[in-house]
Amino acid sequence: MDRKLKQNSSRNWSEIRSVLFQSLPDEILSNGNQMEWLTYHWNLVVGKEIAGISSIDNMTRKILYVRVKGKEWVPVLDSLKKKILQEINSRAGEALLNGIVFKTVA
Repeated sequence: MDRKLKQNSSRNWSEIRSVLFQSLPDEILSNGNQMEWLTYHWNLVVGKEIAGISSIDNMTRKILYVRVKGKEWVPVLDSLKKKILQEINSRAGEALLNGIVFKTVA
């Protein structure tokens, strides 16, 4: 009986990120805030090491352009591209991005 009660009570719970996202105003991903939002979440998604060698340059037509320090990082990041896209879109609650292009900077 105790187990049945736990199952029924847990059905009403949602993930915290979905609840928080729903409570934010619609303007959070507007053009003015979009780059700030993307930069913040980029750092969380890729982690400290990759965030230290990369930065968001621009976003055009659902393509995110990222600057990378050192050409040796481009193949590494290309292999993680799909996972990064999925995580950012999941955090946005919509298909915010369709692709990522990594550009090496001198």
